[in-house]
Amino acid sequence: DEKIHGAAFDADSSISCVLRPGVARLLNECREVGTAALLLSEELGEEESVKRAFLKAWGKSSDAGDVKMIKTLTEVDDPVINFRCLNSEFATPANNANDGSSDHDSLDEYDESIEFYNVQTKGRSPSPAFLLDSLRSVHIDPRGFGGSSGFGLGQWIEPRRSPMPARTVVFIGGDWGKSKDQSMGGEEKSTVYDRCAAARAAGCRVIYLEQPPDPTQQEIPVQDDTQTMALCDAVMSTLGNDNPRDLQPITLDAVSTPGDYWLNPPSPRDDIGNAVSVDDIVEWFRSEREMEEIIGEEGCVVSDDAVEGDEMSDEEMNKILADLDGL
Repeated sequence: DEKIHGAAFDADSSISCVLRPGVARLLNECREVGTAALLLSEELGEEESVKRAFLKAWGKSSDAGDVKMIKTLTEVDDPVINFRCLNSEFATPANNANDGSSDHDSLDEYDESIEFYNVQTKGRSPSPAFLLDSLRSVHIDPRGFGGSSGFGLGQWIEPRRSPMPARTVVFIGGDWGKSKDQSMGGEEKSTVYDRCAAARAAGCRVIYLEQPPDPTQQEIPVQDDTQTMALCDAVMSTLGNDNPRDLQPITLDAVSTPGDYWLNPPSPRDDIGNAVSVDDIVEWFRSEREMEEIIGEEGCVVSDDAVEGDEMSDEEMNKILADLDGL
């Protein structure tokens, strides 16, 4: 089993985020089973800025744990949680030299086959390019058939590799309304609907995390947005740690495929459920956004000569009026 938990957080020029109750527990479960987590920010910033925002949120969280715990998640050669933003430089992840049981020839062969779209802002949601490039930039330790601690332990151990989208879980949060992002030339920021559409087109499991109530903003309940609801595999208001007496918190095994809720893995689909080609979707968004940039830079210029040439003469107008009188 493999899971990448990507939660996209909107922010202004200073990237910020809030650590939801239960996130620290899920990250520790990732560390125990050898999988990875990604924190994705659709901002034009630096990965270190996203990391600092996460560490700041970790320090303010009541159930996050001590400093030693966060160091085991972020400050090692093979971190559990990885940070990506729109202008990240995606590269093939390095092999883990400490993994003596791995077939390094197989690893090299697989790594050479990894291709990145590397379209930066043109790959933001609803294009799946940013999400897929982020997945391909990390490695995981796939769990054996029957569980890494079960009867699959004695079987052939699959080498470290990048996660499969069909075995990836994407937790999504963010803004409902459209807003302009001045860092990207005034383009509209991606919304919850866009992110759900991107994860669905990538062939990932889509889970929306409802935002905590904010008295300063007018939130739109997800139940009132039927279009977005149709794109999600599940909508959750909590990860199960808000109430100390909650006996059924959301765990990695619960959201696995197969797991407590799903048996069959998802496949790339569009907004109405049709199967799609991921490469074709990425290329369509890339070309459309490239054309928008060209049109935006050149603008629309109409010369005075062209305007004058299109004006109708009195003689032409009289002929048209004469034809109308005959009707």
